[in-house]
Amino acid sequence: MLRFVKGVSAGCTFLIILYTTLLAAQTVSVQLVGNFSGISCEPDDPANDMIRLGDHEWLKLKFINEPFEPDTIFFKFTREHSYFPLHWGWSGIEGVAKLHYNPPSIAAILPDSGYYYFNFNDTTYAYWLDRPGGSITACVSAGTNGSVPDGTYVSLLDSLYQVIGSHYDMTDSTAFFEHLPPAPYHLAAGAPGFRDTMITNIALGENESIQFSIRLSSSVATAISSAFCERLQEGVLLKWTTSCCYDLLLFDVYRGVEPGLELMEKRTSEPVSGTEAFEFFDPVEDPAVDLYYYLVERESDDPAIHGPLFAPGIEIVIENVLGQNYPNPFNPATTIPYRVGTGEDGKPISISFFDVAGRRIDSYDLGTKPPGEYTFRWNPSISTERRIPSGVYYCRLKIGKASFTGKLILMR
Repeated sequence: MLRFVKGVSAGCTFLIILYTTLLAAQTVSVQLVGNFSGISCEPDDPANDMIRLGDHEWLKLKFINEPFEPDTIFFKFTREHSYFPLHWGWSGIEGVAKLHYNPPSIAAILPDSGYYYFNFNDTTYAYWLDRPGGSITACVSAGTNGSVPDGTYVSLLDSLYQVIGSHYDMTDSTAFFEHLPPAPYHLAAGAPGFRDTMITNIALGENESIQFSIRLSSSVATAISSAFCERLQEGVLLKWTTSCCYDLLLFDVYRGVEPGLELMEKRTSEPVSGTEAFEFFDPVEDPAVDLYYYLVERESDDPAIHGPLFAPGIEIVIENVLGQNYPNPFNPATTIPYRVGTGEDGKPISISFFDVAGRRIDSYDLGTKPPGEYTFRWNPSISTERRIPSGVYYCRLKIGKASFTGKLILMR
């Protein structure tokens, strides 16, 4: 369901014509941006690239997990790394967008969570929503009579083992997941007192319907009722709880870069012990690497096994920094710390010095450097081959197009 929000748009005709000319020559993608979960407002975010369906039709698949919330939608043509694109917003005609710098927005209220196809025609400026046609049905049974116990759950996971839908405390034996696009999926099911069961790598085709039968096996001693992992800069924190057992339990933790338990290494020299709640921190050297974990009960003839738990890598961003020189005041030399940030490889670095009148008195080309911490030592009496007087001086560090300025005091 689409609802439209009126507003007043303004802009300069000359600028619009000029930018439209540039747009036609340099457009690299159509992107969909907005304020709802899963869609970034950054116009150069690669995750927002739309798929070309024809000469003038585009499509983007998005997963929405906050239904019934008004979500602002814009269709944008943009160049890479451009933050001032033309975009289409509300035009006053239902289903038709208007090209402008700042048109009123299109407000969509989506009735359900799940996958949506967002479509756009860049000739007619028409937009519309579709739902994928695939579905997966899971029929669950457990126990000697095949009934569904209290607390039974069935979850559908994507190819990265992220949950995209769940049925909890099922009143019947069937869990139905619809509006699914073609992709690989996994099914996970469990219940208190029964072992977690997973069906992996379900290859769903376009508009295909697949049905599975899941039989839960009894857990004699231990059942892992919940488990999750949190990715931190220094490592991964795993927490899990058990049910149907109140004796002291022991667990080992396994880790790998692939989801198969047989490919993983054991990370616990001593088992993690407890009765109901458990916690384990696994230090990781490279925070950017994706990791998978398994929890395996120790000293049991029929051990509880849970996994894989997916811990996606995180990117550590380093910013450019010009630090304060030391000593300050100085005589005859001083050290200037600076930092080269993430993504600055190959960019030229230079440092220059100026007096209070803005006259440059010294400069150096520092070449290029990988991200990291560095220092530059300045002795003006040696480098300038003349004795400059006491006073205030300014240091300017340039890294690519970025510029940073600091104040230094020379005291003879």
